[in-house]
Amino acid sequence: MHRLMSYRRFGRARSLRSDRTLVRARSLRSDRALARARPLCSDRASARVRSLRSDRAEHAFGCCVTILV
Repeated sequence: MHRLMSYRRFGRARSLRSDRTLVRARSLRSDRALARARPLCSDRASARVRSLRSDRAEHAFGCCVTILV
């Protein structure tokens, strides 16, 4: 039922099913790592945007005060 392939490099026979399992496990690990990395990047980007907005707000507020005085 299970096809066996001999790997000379590894010196033993392994089934194709176990190879597929290893590939799935690797892809799940990489997906989880990407899922963790995305929020960090978005948090940094949103922090930059917030700081730019606050800089503009201070500048605009300063102009308004100057005009009103």
